[in-house]
Amino acid sequence: MGIVVAIDESERTERIIKFAVEEAKLRNEKLLFIHSLFGGDRTTEEDVQKGEELLARAADGAEKEGVEYETHLLVRGKEPGDDIIEFADEVGASMIIIGVRKRRPAGKLLFGSVAQHVILHAERPVVCIK
Repeated sequence: MGIVVAIDESERTERIIKFAVEEAKLRNEKLLFIHSLFGGDRTTEEDVQKGEELLARAADGAEKEGVEYETHLLVRGKEPGDDIIEFADEVGASMIIIGVRKRRPAGKLLFGSVAQHVILHAERPVVCIK
């Protein structure tokens, strides 16, 4: 088990990492930081490099606080929302932590979001950080 922490390149990332570290300390659980990329012609080498750098930042935050962690760059040909949920199921995660952003109601209706997909379809608790 562990806590799956889905991170992306956003202004929320540091808050997500900080919250996840504190939650892991409270629950005495390992953090599983993930960043999902589709792969193939939809993913560039630059995307992979940025994902690895992002995961390294998360690892650094956990390591400084003495929290056990793993990092996983997921490039499995899946949409990020499905990939996050499937990974959490595969590892038997106790919860998923994900960032959310404010969107206008019409934007949510027309475009959806990764976070919205995870919230609606995950079979385990989802904590949202904005």
